[in-house]
Amino acid sequence: MVTNLPAEAKTKWLRVMDAKTPEEKIKAIQDFLSSVPKHKGTENLVYWAKRRLSELREESEKQRRKSKGGGLSFFVEKEGAGQVLVLGREELKNPLVRRLTNVKQDPKDYPVPAMTFFEDAPIQLVNPPQIILDSRLIVSKLLGLARNADSILFVVEDQEEFTRMREFLENNNILLGKPKGKVIIERFRSSKEGLRIVMMGKLIGTTEDQVKDYLREFGIKSAVVKIVGEVTLDDVEKSLFEAITFKPAVVASVRPFQVPGIPVVNVADLDALRRELYLSLDVIRIYTKEPMEEPTKDPMFMKRGSTVMDVAQKLHSQLSENFKYARVWGKSARFPGQRVGEDHVLEDKDIVEIHVR
Repeated sequence: MVTNLPAEAKTKWLRVMDAKTPEEKIKAIQDFLSSVPKHKGTENLVYWAKRRLSELREESEKQRRKSKGGGLSFFVEKEGAGQVLVLGREELKNPLVRRLTNVKQDPKDYPVPAMTFFEDAPIQLVNPPQIILDSRLIVSKLLGLARNADSILFVVEDQEEFTRMREFLENNNILLGKPKGKVIIERFRSSKEGLRIVMMGKLIGTTEDQVKDYLREFGIKSAVVKIVGEVTLDDVEKSLFEAITFKPAVVASVRPFQVPGIPVVNVADLDALRRELYLSLDVIRIYTKEPMEEPTKDPMFMKRGSTVMDVAQKLHSQLSENFKYARVWGKSARFPGQRVGEDHVLEDKDIVEIHVR
């Protein structure tokens, strides 16, 4: 059920969401925790907030050491269609990464990013060193990599090996697979936009007005709220607190086995593996064009469920501010060049031509 938080705590959580630096977030979470009542309904939230506080303190300390020229960072900037974290024993995962990408050396003491390709979509693989799986001192760095990645690739010998790694992640609130539904909240700086709900699924046990009222209790008055799959008011709350992280996963195994909801590919089938990695990212390729011109060759990568307005905002703020209409070619269009509005939901390989006032 939805956590029964007092108005003061809800207001303070908005400050956590708005905080930019680790130091600001630490202070905001501490302030938030001081206003959370202690009862059974808030136990999980308090546990998660304290764990997040610990991670932020370590991140802050890491930045402090780095500014002094010391310390080791495992953060990898995302590139391409999405980022995939590769987990497994070095003797299994390193040869596979070499065959999938252009990286020839083995990782030693830092994550090695490299690219593999599915058609025209580059996929970034991050291969962390084995030591972070074995050291308590830096196990949080692995969890940070997992939370930052868009998907996880497990390279294993058999199901038993996969199960051990899965349990490790689940014990740290990183669950594999996709939830029945998810909520994506994109806030606006300006309050004049108001709250707009884009339905790409359905609400269970609640209404659009109730969702808007609940978000307003947290001070969120201007945002686009995307409902994907089957969503309850609990899911709306989880999207605010991020207490549990769901991560798509792909398994490359030497010995075949089955896992509900997670594709298992033979470690030797590179083409099938690249395809499953791309699908796990849950992105679509969008090609843009100017009137009377050919579409771009290099696609933009957008999350599945993205709208024409999302594309306009990613291209340039003025395109979204002066948006008039768009023309779309591809799977989402009823006919080639269909004229659509800002809430039109796009599909993979659509071509979009944006017109402004």
